[in-house]
Amino acid sequence: MSIHVIRIIRELTDTANLRKKSNSLYCVRSATARWEPNTDIFENEQHVVIRLELAGVDKENVSIKLSNGRIVVCGYRRNNLPGTENRYHQLELQYGSFSKTITVPESLIHNDITAKFENGILDIEINKESNAVEIPIAVQEEK
Repeated sequence: MSIHVIRIIRELTDTANLRKKSNSLYCVRSATARWEPNTDIFENEQHVVIRLELAGVDKENVSIKLSNGRIVVCGYRRNNLPGTENRYHQLELQYGSFSKTITVPESLIHNDITAKFENGILDIEINKESNAVEIPIAVQEEK
């Protein structure tokens, strides 16, 4: 089974802001996200893989949420720039809050999803094998 379309949503309404609440992270929809991480989406026989480049982001500052058929990854990269005495000639790295929203095809929404964060790369794997749950319906005989 080949997955042909996974859209990346790039709308202002889909950006997010990172907040801290009782030592856990959660995303709040807001127009204050400053940047969007580079993302690759590919598949193999078993999985669809969403790979985000998050160099310099601490694991504790990343949140992943699946809601309404969308995976929302948001977080925060701290500004580690030295003091103001330096004269900068080029600044391309983005700091502050980030957000990325990826629409998941309906055929994959209920499948197993795992995430691995290593060396600044976040891999989100969605199993392509359907895990549809069958619920038996008991037919009652009329008396």
